[in-house]
Amino acid sequence: MAESTLANRDDDLAVEVARLKREIANLKGAIADRAGDIAQGASRAADVVTQPIRNNPGTAGMLFGTLVGLIAGMAIAQMTEQQRSSHWYDRYRW
Repeated sequence: MAESTLANRDDDLAVEVARLKREIANLKGAIADRAGDIAQGASRAADVVTQPIRNNPGTAGMLFGTLVGLIAGMAIAQMTEQQRSSHWYDRYRW
């Protein structure tokens, strides 16, 4: 009797392992499909961004230059800020 229940448990375990392997295989396929969809979406988004840049290179260059100038200005202000007082009202005291 004990051997038959042990054999049943082994059979049940083998069936469960086979079912889980099939489920993992199905999930891998679903993940691969989603990855393909995400890659296509990213490609379309890149096309949406690059098309206006190709059509208007001067405007794109101006915006890029403005962004670089803004970042450079912020960096320079941060470097010179160490010499200032920590309180804004100290600059206006007499």
